[in-house]
Amino acid sequence: MKHYLLLKKIAVQNANAIAGLTYGFPAITNFLGFAHALSRQLSQQLAVNLGGVAVISHKNTVHARQPSGWGDYVFALTRNPLTQQGNTAPINEEGRMSMQISLLIEIEGISGGDRQTEQTLIDALKTRVPSMRLAGGQITHIEDYQLLTSAHQQQHALRRLMPGFVLIDRHDYLARHFARLQQQDPTLTLMDAWCDFATLKYRAIPREDEAHSASSETQQKAVWQYQPKPEPGYLVPIATGYCAISECYAPGKVAHVRDSSVPVAFAETAYSVGEWLSVHRLQEIQQGIWRYHHDDSWYLARGGLVAQMVIPQPDEYDNQAIVPQNLLD
Repeated sequence: MKHYLLLKKIAVQNANAIAGLTYGFPAITNFLGFAHALSRQLSQQLAVNLGGVAVISHKNTVHARQPSGWGDYVFALTRNPLTQQGNTAPINEEGRMSMQISLLIEIEGISGGDRQTEQTLIDALKTRVPSMRLAGGQITHIEDYQLLTSAHQQQHALRRLMPGFVLIDRHDYLARHFARLQQQDPTLTLMDAWCDFATLKYRAIPREDEAHSASSETQQKAVWQYQPKPEPGYLVPIATGYCAISECYAPGKVAHVRDSSVPVAFAETAYSVGEWLSVHRLQEIQQGIWRYHHDDSWYLARGGLVAQMVIPQPDEYDNQAIVPQNLLD
């Protein structure tokens, strides 16, 4: 059976609250990247490898305020130091948040019952994890480090993580809703289907007592009725990876890249749908585990036991939009 590493109730301050077009919680790629960075550090000391990650949120607060005391919220931004001329420095809007989360990370290369190796692993974690960044924020406290090597330990750990909500993958909901929309109107796109999960919608329903008395539609009174999302549950739009928007260029062909010794492709954020599910509804940890999957132009995080869907390949690249010669200036 699989073994898991539990980092329980990690307190993080100033984490990134913006993920592409979404906000309110870091993208799932932040947590997979954290596990990958930690795995590379541990492999220098122990013969272990970290894999997929489950994310449980206990509490979080977006740094936002209402300037007028009511109405729309805006991000609470930091005040930058003055410039050399004594002027106010320009502000790049950055959404920040404080959060308390737990991470369940798959671990390979360790045997249950090997107390010495387990203690060496825990000691290494206590040394390395507090100094790392998580979703761009600083880790201020971790309640406990545990290695779960038996089914009993794993079930007990899940119960001890309540109250908490685990983020699970619901790209199957998006695929199903898109198929329904295509039957109604073939011109609708996957973006239209995704927006049905991402937006709040209300519909004006004419009042029956006014429908026959009004002389025109503009004079009819209506009741605004909330339109539920296409599927039940606490569903949220999420960023789950990247999709290439250009061909893959040979090393050194594109200037001003971080590493000129590897091939380069331009990419944009890929979006999907997730669901916050109470921890007690998980039958096993695997249902909440996210892993990276790559398929040609797609590099996506997928989660749990959700049935795999066929991802449509992007249309032909617009070669006029990105011309290598223009990038070598």
